[in-house]
Formats: sequence, C-alpha cells, structure tokens
Amino acid sequence: MRAIEGGGSSGSAPAAAVIAEPAVRAPRWLAPHLPGKGFPAAAATQVDYCPSMIVDVVAALTASGGCAAVVNFPELALAAVAAAGGDMERIVLIPDASPHTSAVLATLVEGMDMVVFHGRRETPASGALPASFTRSVDARLHKSRCALLISGATWPSARLHVTATVAAVTGLGRGAGRIKGVELDVTTWGKAHPPQRFTALVGAEPVALAESAEPATVEQRWVREAAQ
Repeated sequence: MRAIEGGGSSGSAPAAAVIAEPAVRAPRWLAPHLPGKGFPAAAATQVDYCPSMIVDVVAALTASGGCAAVVNFPELALAAVAAAGGDMERIVLIPDASPHTSAVLATLVEGMDMVVFHGRRETPASGALPASFTRSVDARLHKSRCALLISGATWPSARLHVTATVAAVTGLGRGAGRIKGVELDVTTWGKAHPPQRFTALVGAEPVALAESAEPATVEQRWVREAAQ
C-alpha cells in the first residue's frame, strides 16, 4: 500500500489516507488472504505448480470478464477451466514461446489482465530465472495493470508468494465415484504481508456459483456434498 497526506482542520496534524494498490481478480476462496483482496497488478506473484489452483485462478478471472494468457503450460487442463466456469474466449494459449519467451511475456503483460507463465523450460540449474530474462518483462510489467503469475521457476522480484499442496480429494469412494473437489493447504506471504495459512476446497462448484455465494468452509461444503 502507499499513503498520501490529506488536509486536516486548522491546528490539527495532517491525516494520512491509505490507498490500496490495484489488484487483479482472484478466486473467492483465495482473495481474503491476499493484500488488496487480489493478485497485485503491475507485479509478479510466485505460485506453486498446483494445477487445481491455477485452473481455478484462470476460471475465476475469465468468468468475471478478465483476459488471461497462459504461456509454456501446455499441460494445463483447459477442459477443467471450462468446467469450472471459465470463459475460453478470454484465454490466449501459447504452448511454447521458445526461443523468444522473454519478449513474448513482455508483450503480453502490456495488454492482458493476467499472464500465467510456467518457467520450467527456461530455468537454469539454480532454479532462479536470470536477470537477463526477467529485466525487460519487469520493466513493462511495472507500467501495466497486469498480474504475472510464475510457477516452475523462481522470479527474483516476485512481490507475493502462494504455495498450495493437495491435502485430500472429495467425491471418491472405495473403488468408485468421481472427484468433486480438491482440498488444498495454502500459504500466502510477501512484502509487508505476513504469512497466512488456511485450507480451501477447490472445484466443488463452478466459479460463477462460488462467486455469487458467501464462501463456505471446507466442513460446510463436505456436509452439502454428503446431502446430495
């Protein structure tokens, strides 16, 4: 956040007004745990390679009218994005941007609401992307209103981090059934954002329904599924 000084009454000290930094739409289960209730715009966010989370993130953004580009992530299940309520017409898919990945990312962040980049192919042995790769992207990103999400590689200037691991699945019985949802153990932290740890159930319903209702706890959703 940044603060501006506001005028006070005569003889009183100036008041500080806090203005929230712009944020890009995040799923309802994740937003309360992010600064600004969304992914920071004009900044990079480091996310775990967790397809269930990324599917829901892209679905939530595009269902709300935003546009997303998915780069070097051919294994992302677009059918799952559609099933989650995402708008496929608002997704640009670039399965392999090599050998001009940095230039492609720099161009996309100027016009998209979100860019999801899987950096596994570009990652050196250290795991961190070199400044020669990230510098031009950061320069354009910081002038945009785009949220850049990176998985599979370390982006040195990332402002926010989101880790997620699958804790359980719902809907499966002994040898039968189908997956109705994925329970994730999630942690978010970043600059001026202390770690927040929580559990979320992802994929139990399309994002359009989830966004229109009050967020349910994992326990509440399990009860609702059991009654169906």
